[in-house]
Amino acid sequence: MTGRRLILNDGTELENGEAGYSDNTLWCYVPGISMQQAAALFFDQEKTAKIVFQYGEMQNVYEGYTDPAIIMQADNQIKIALKKPEA
Repeated sequence: MTGRRLILNDGTELENGEAGYSDNTLWCYVPGISMQQAAALFFDQEKTAKIVFQYGEMQNVYEGYTDPAIIMQADNQIKIALKKPEA
């Protein structure tokens, strides 16, 4: 495996997707899908309960980021910010 991809909790794979954590927020970057498709995926708490970012042999697992904070289209991709629910 040499490319990048996101794998959502239900097994949905998003090729060329990326994710990274910054300032209590998980940012997901997904090219090649519409805003509506991204909202259907990332606003579903079951799908975002666990997100795996694979890049080559590297793998990061993010769990519990189920609250969407931002969704926008920029740079030919959809950017989604997810946060953990406040206790």
